[in-house]
Amino acid sequence: MAAETTDSEAFADGTPLVELFGKPARAKLLSVFVDERENDLSISEVSRQAGIARSTTYDHLEFLIDLGIVKETRETGPSTRYQLNGDSPIAERLYELDGLVLRQLLELDDNV
Repeated sequence: MAAETTDSEAFADGTPLVELFGKPARAKLLSVFVDERENDLSISEVSRQAGIARSTTYDHLEFLIDLGIVKETRETGPSTRYQLNGDSPIAERLYELDGLVLRQLLELDDNV
């Protein structure tokens, strides 16, 4: 029976959605960028809002930039600022998904 669990876990490893959402810190970063989509943020601001260390933010930011979900917007002194990439189809779907999940959660609350 344990082999079946290992096989099913192994199947999910490396799939696109697990790559994107499979790490809690990355999911938190995505949430911040979606919620703050109109604003560009420093590493400190993103880290604080996500509730993760700056080093963890740096660990995941390059991946999100490489996927085109997040973009560098400008330099402010020694800091670079980042924002959800409005030209990215993935970023657009994340924003839509955020809204759909919120509506569903509100409906669940209304039915309780």
